Amino acid sequence: MLNAAVIGLGWWGKQIVTCLADSEKINVVRGVDVNLEGARDFAAVHDLDIGDSYDDVLADPAVDAVILVTPHLLHEEQVLAAAAAGKQIFCEKPFALNARAAKRMLAACDEKSINIGIGHERRFEPALEAVKTHLDDGDLGTLIHIECNWSHNNFTKNIASGWRKDTKQAPAGTLTALGVHITDYFQSLAGPVAKLRAQSAHRSSLFPADDVVTVQFTFASGATGYMCNIATTPFHSRINVFGDKGWAEARENSNVDIPEPATLTTRWLDEELTTQTYASRNVVKANLEQWADAAEGRGDYRFSRDQKLHNVEILEAIVRSAESGEEVTVR
Repeated sequence: MLNAAVIGLGWWGKQIVTCLADSEKINVVRGVDVNLEGARDFAAVHDLDIGDSYDDVLADPAVDAVILVTPHLLHEEQVLAAAAAGKQIFCEKPFALNARAAKRMLAACDEKSINIGIGHERRFEPALEAVKTHLDDGDLGTLIHIECNWSHNNFTKNIASGWRKDTKQAPAGTLTALGVHITDYFQSLAGPVAKLRAQSAHRSSLFPADDVVTVQFTFASGATGYMCNIATTPFHSRINVFGDKGWAEARENSNVDIPEPATLTTRWLDEELTTQTYASRNVVKANLEQWADAAEGRGDYRFSRDQKLHNVEILEAIVRSAESGEEVTVR
């Protein structure tokens, strides 16, 4: 079992601790936050030793791993420090805001044989796993097009810290909050992105910056894709995958922190239309536990090194395209 420290006990850090409460693979023993008063009651409930020093955690031989739930601009420095200290590392998304930083982080982890975890739990959602299985098994035929609209207004509410709305740390609307989950899932289906064109807009006074981002993708395989994220509309989640033998549509009714079922509708060449309901699953725990297994040599982690880097390259390309209005080649 990994003894872990959660770094950042805000809304999502607390969610991670709660999701791991009954884990038999990760034991959260310490927490770090700059606002100790805001975390003290929560830490007492979960029997966490808390403090405000990351360095103290890295120097603690009883801590095997760090789970970073911190502002995006801190990820590089914190990953490099944890790698130097020989800790296993799980980093919330986005892994980094540019490819140069991501390469340095990955190189530091490679040097210490650390298989870094990444907070893209959407790959573990049962309906989305079923879509990928249909595609991988050939049920959908040749992949033609994928599209997604994943939008919600959580970030207009009090749970969203100010840094999540800071354009330096969260460029292109909710790209770093929502979009990077989708681009990660898209590449797990269609492979690398070759080029893209992005557009962002400010439509609502309820969000301080651009509240809409849309992206058109061309994958190296020749498949195409489309993504839309809106920061000021009630929850909506729809992912469609189209092949030449059928299509699949996954719909969810709430964000990952609210346990509600999802549905998957499929249609095949014989025109048969089927709908299946999937019960909610603790996908945050599923992701973290698979990473813990990989960190301790008990199994594989479904995110490859190249995919971790490429998702940052996609993010960087979307930001460049949204700023310029031009199509951008993804490195």
